Amino acid sequence: MKTYNLLKKLERLPLFTENDVSKIINKSAKYVKTLLYRLNKNELIKRIEKGKYTLYDDAIIYVSHITTPSYISLWTALRYYNMTQQQPTSLFIMVPKKRKNINKKISSIHFVSTKNMFGYKKERYSDFDIFIAEPEKAIIDSMLFKIPLEDIIIALNSSEIDFDKLSIYANITKNKSLIKRLGYLIEKKTGKTYNLKANDNNYISLDYNKKKAGKKNKKWRLIINT
Repeated sequence: MKTYNLLKKLERLPLFTENDVSKIINKSAKYVKTLLYRLNKNELIKRIEKGKYTLYDDAIIYVSHITTPSYISLWTALRYYNMTQQQPTSLFIMVPKKRKNINKKISSIHFVSTKNMFGYKKERYSDFDIFIAEPEKAIIDSMLFKIPLEDIIIALNSSEIDFDKLSIYANITKNKSLIKRLGYLIEKKTGKTYNLKANDNNYISLDYNKKKAGKKNKKWRLIINT
């Protein structure tokens, strides 16, 4: 098969493997490895990691296909939904087990392990399916991994947010600190608690990135340090 015809077929895939190419051209594994090596060397394809390649520069197209299950979240999802003005230089992918990051000239991909593998969806992007956190889950993930609180507050102002869903997701995590902080922020914004409540008597700081000093909020068992 001519290179042009092969590349046209591979255009349909966000990410492809040696096995994908072998099925298309019906050649041995050794032949395919040599072919892919040459195509990559000539910059006709891009090697993401061992045995995985793409034709695309936009990493959002393929990052959630590198490993399964996985989904885009944190800064990358916040930027995708215009819930932050920050421009992340890396892509953040949630995975159930620890995994090595990928640092390439075309993109830097950070895999973040979490036990909370829920609240993400399949979405159409540039004619491909991607897997990305729902806006509410992007906020939950961001608080769990301590993205600056001021950025969380900005994200909560987004019209994308369903506060009922956000509170349900918070309760699913069973993270008492998260529930306290988010409950306080939601009540301050909406005047409602959405079935969130402090489940212990321990006081924690509202802003996890600042010193534990300030007035105490008895309802949420928080030290208001921001």
